[in-house]
Amino acid sequence: MMLFALASGSGPLDAAPPSPSTTSSPAGARHGLTQIVAEHDCFGCATGWTLVLRSDGTATHTLTGNARHGTVDQVKTASLGVREFDRLAALLVARGFFAMKDEYADPQTADGPWTSIAAVRAGREKKVFDRGEAGPAPLRAIETEIEAVRSRLAFFP
Repeated sequence: MMLFALASGSGPLDAAPPSPSTTSSPAGARHGLTQIVAEHDCFGCATGWTLVLRSDGTATHTLTGNARHGTVDQVKTASLGVREFDRLAALLVARGFFAMKDEYADPQTADGPWTSIAAVRAGREKKVFDRGEAGPAPLRAIETEIEAVRSRLAFFP
């Protein structure tokens, strides 16, 4: 499961139109996103990961280490096509990401896998946390597509 989180600014994210300076293409003009960040981890896992996708076509993937398991962070980069970023950003908008709750979690589940998804739009960050796939179907669709993008990228150290 994947979850992205964004820090919230003052006021709703849908209130301000995107600035032309933050868009990279005509599709960018419609979604206004400049960055998407996904994190996935779990209690007790040897590694987790963070994926940062930027509208300029850069992608950074960090495999997070765990001292208890003797693993260390590994950072790799890749090129992400602007159209691919725009397609993913449009999916976030179409699936209602910016109207979702900040957290979805079963109160009975304190451990286990979690995902966080964050997106920056019009200079503001929105973050959604999902533990144990407790989020709605549109969030899981976003998580699945981010995982698909992550698996297609050719990362280099």
